[in-house]
Order: sequence, then structure tokens, then C-alpha cells
Amino acid sequence: MTAWLLAQQASPKGPPLQPLPHPELPAVELPPPGWPPGLVALVALGLLALLGLVIWLLMRPPAPAALPPKRPFQKALKALREIQARATSQAPDVTSAQVSAALRAYFLERYNIPAPFRTSQELFAGSAIPATSQRLQRYASLADLWDRLSFAPVPASREEAERLATQAIVHLEEDRP
Repeated sequence: MTAWLLAQQASPKGPPLQPLPHPELPAVELPPPGWPPGLVALVALGLLALLGLVIWLLMRPPAPAALPPKRPFQKALKALREIQARATSQAPDVTSAQVSAALRAYFLERYNIPAPFRTSQELFAGSAIPATSQRLQRYASLADLWDRLSFAPVPASREEAERLATQAIVHLEEDRP
């Protein structure tokens, strides 16, 4: 304080300086030190939300990979054509069994019918699958064909087995989606 008094006395210009607060000015109210409580709560809530988002992104299971679409018709047609190409070089009973298996697998994949595990009588009797039996009645000839191939006498020659494979392709073409 003495330094201030000396400075006032040594200053030759103007009126002597007054100590703060100046008596002519109103008192200034300063905000309390620190951040306002509302701002602190908002920042804390934002940080918690960000932390929750990061944890959720790290803990969630990965998205399942997209499965390629099933193409039962193309798969069955390709299998029947391969069987038809091999029919002259393999035993007739093998050709007959392969054609029957290809057609049954087609019905399993296309219509979700357990064709490889049941006869056509069990499948198309009406009580086995009542909801889809009327819709599938037009394909009963295809089921008769695979029954003939599986349970009928073995074709006598390789040419006859090749004709059975060709007949299966024709029946399958009728069911083209």
C-alpha cells in the first residue's frame, strides 16, 4: 500500500488515483469460478452416451454373411445333364438311381418336401402335407417318374437309361420357375 501512495504522490499529472472499487461505479458481480452445473451435466451425459455407443459397437455380434440364393432348378438341371452325359458309360441301375436322387433333391430344395426320404404315395396322399398338396398335384407326374426310376425294374440297356435321364429333364423343364 505504501508503494501505491508513493506512486500517487510522485505522479504530477491529473487527479490522484482512487483505489478499487471506484466509489462512483456500481459493484460488478462476477460469476462463481468453474463451469455452470447444467453444462457439466450435459457434457457428462454426452460422454456417457458416446461411451455407451462405443461399447455397443464393440460388443454387438457381426452381421451374418449373405447366403447365396438357392437355385434348385439350375442345380437339378445341371445334375441331370451330367447324368445323361455319363449314362452311356455307366451301369443302367446307377443312372436310374442318380436320376431319382437328383429329382428328389430338387423337390427337397425347391418345395421343402422330404422327397428323398418318402415315396410319392406318402408325399401326395393329402394327409402328409395338406397345405401344399393341392399346389403340388401338378408335379405328381415328376414324382411318379422318380418312383419308377427307384422302384421299377432296372433299365435293360444303357440307351434305355439315357432315355430315362432325358425324360427326367423334360419333366423338370415343365416345372421351370
